[in-house]
Amino acid sequence: MVNRIRALQKALTEKKLDGYLVTSLTNIRYLCGFTGSNGMMLVTRSRAIFYTDFRYQEQVKTEVKGCAKRVLERDLYAGFPVEELKGVRRLGVEKSHLTLARFELLRQQIKKTKLIPSEDLVLQLRRKKSPQEVALIENAQRVTEQAFARVLKLIKPGVTEKDLSLEIEFQFRHFGEPAFGIIVASGENAAKPHARAGNRRLKRGDCITFDIGCRIDGYCSDMTRTVFLGKPSEELRQVYEAVLNAQNEALAVIKPGVPCKLVDLAARDYLNRIGLGKFFGHSLGHGVGLEVHEEPRLAKTSNQTLEVGDVVTVEPGVYLPGKGGVRIEDMVYVTRKGFIDLTRTSKKLLIL
Repeated sequence: MVNRIRALQKALTEKKLDGYLVTSLTNIRYLCGFTGSNGMMLVTRSRAIFYTDFRYQEQVKTEVKGCAKRVLERDLYAGFPVEELKGVRRLGVEKSHLTLARFELLRQQIKKTKLIPSEDLVLQLRRKKSPQEVALIENAQRVTEQAFARVLKLIKPGVTEKDLSLEIEFQFRHFGEPAFGIIVASGENAAKPHARAGNRRLKRGDCITFDIGCRIDGYCSDMTRTVFLGKPSEELRQVYEAVLNAQNEALAVIKPGVPCKLVDLAARDYLNRIGLGKFFGHSLGHGVGLEVHEEPRLAKTSNQTLEVGDVVTVEPGVYLPGKGGVRIEDMVYVTRKGFIDLTRTSKKLLIL
């Protein structure tokens, strides 16, 4: 935790800020370990202080590390500890997290310090995963794969998407919680990239897309597989092969120093060449960590470059309106030599 705080303090110097107010609970957890629902962290170039309320006064004794701890008897924002800002002339705030109402509340109290709406400096630090973080992500992924293997045994005509979704959630709750809304989309619903499980009953010939991930000890996993109940149509079989080939095209270029947009374009160009590009409308992937969507972004508009320590998804998809769709998603860890695929579940076309 101390090293993470020091890294943020170094960033303050680079950004010409005297201090930084961390209000995102995810960023706070990353910096000091706090997992409660109300907290705020003030980091200056020389010190770091965490604030919370009475409800967490016992929890912070064992959970919060690397900084001073304060339990306030007043609202964290309505009664901001202005006295702690001595020597802080420029205070950065997380413009993507701090509400306008709270920003105005702070501005009314803070007279001698200028509030600077700033980029998410902690999110940038979170991008590079340590070996310990990768191990936590892998653990969440193994649980995800176990849940997927169990639910495959339940697939048969008449079972609903919701039945399968609830079983996956049940498995996740043994170890943690779902990292995001579970996607189980069958038949024509699989043409909707972010469909939610409903009451549609499975029937033979269906493609079934599972986009699932578990969160354990704060860290997330993310995996998508598409399977078939009975023999698929020739069109969907070809789509499956195309999506898998597109993913392999993208994986082949992943290594440090490669622009993120080129990874996206490797998959997108392949699908364009075979006439399916117009059915791939989302970006190729995203970072994964304490949140299921982090930096960097594998998108055709991205200005980022892959770096050692990135954990990203690679998830091309093709969606045919009224017919169904296929998405295949792996998580990979970028290393000095290339990458390690953190996903072990087979991508061979599976007919149940």
